Amino acid sequence: MKVTVLSREAAEKMIAEGRFPDKTAVISFYDPAIKRIDEDYSHIDYSGVCKNVFYSELDDLDLEVLRRKGYTYATYFPEAPAIAEFIYEAYDRGDDIICQCEYGQSRSAGTAAAILEHFENMGITIFTDYRYYPNQVIYHKIYDELEKVKFYHNSEYYYAADKERIKTHIKSFGLDESILADYDPENLVSVAALRSDLERRFSECGSLCRNSGQITEALLRGEKSFYASFTIDKMYPLYDRCSWDPAGVMSHIRFCEEYIPVKMWFRRIRYFSINKTCRLTKAAIRRYSRGLLPLKSFSFFGRLVFDEKRKMIIAVPLIITNMQEY
Repeated sequence: MKVTVLSREAAEKMIAEGRFPDKTAVISFYDPAIKRIDEDYSHIDYSGVCKNVFYSELDDLDLEVLRRKGYTYATYFPEAPAIAEFIYEAYDRGDDIICQCEYGQSRSAGTAAAILEHFENMGITIFTDYRYYPNQVIYHKIYDELEKVKFYHNSEYYYAADKERIKTHIKSFGLDESILADYDPENLVSVAALRSDLERRFSECGSLCRNSGQITEALLRGEKSFYASFTIDKMYPLYDRCSWDPAGVMSHIRFCEEYIPVKMWFRRIRYFSINKTCRLTKAAIRRYSRGLLPLKSFSFFGRLVFDEKRKMIIAVPLIITNMQEY
């Protein structure tokens, strides 16, 4: 996906010369301040060249002036979640994206940096380009919303622990229970938002492992229980000794010169959902665990407990998203 930053002048010139590219979506910012001065001022009309356009009438404000203008970080730029959805829709279609604002330097640059950082870890290419002065509030708000969308973008199936179970983890970690106020395990958007919030808070405290290297470091420090967020894409079924049906999955973490098993039992999972809102029946769960819907990969967030006696890690899930089948 190619991401381009344009000013109003450059975009209008491209349209006038008939050079507007095919398979391109546009995020177009325009200025309320100019509109108050010039009654005829409006956004660029892309209707003749592009059908996928997101218009945002937004003042170009930095963090330090938000309060002076009557905003807070939460109330400024309320379109960020909708723009994140728009970006993923363009990504799914295989479209390129043009980010356009009045001068092509701040709001559009902040948006482009967020897109590039999220999909390619290349947001720095915008921040180090002398032509741009990315609006960092816009950058952070769009990037955070893209991270939330990522958690449910490919989730046909997901798992979310109930509110009371998550509350015990929050209390033990010393977090305010109010972060669960809007949590609904039957709404995948709500689940993804909570996961993103918890990961951010745990990361800020240095208490979240995001890859096998960080898990190894935690084990070397002697930690027996810690939180982790990572993708499992190589796994093997664990069988119930009574029925010999697959009852869980096992993966491995490399630790020094050996591999430590990471086991997660499906019987510990009390709640599966499908298509964002519909709960699976018990029969469907049994069908799922018996391998008729075998897992290819999933994104895990929860607690890892190291069993020193058996030299293995028990994975205790709180939220699992992007559960992919073979």
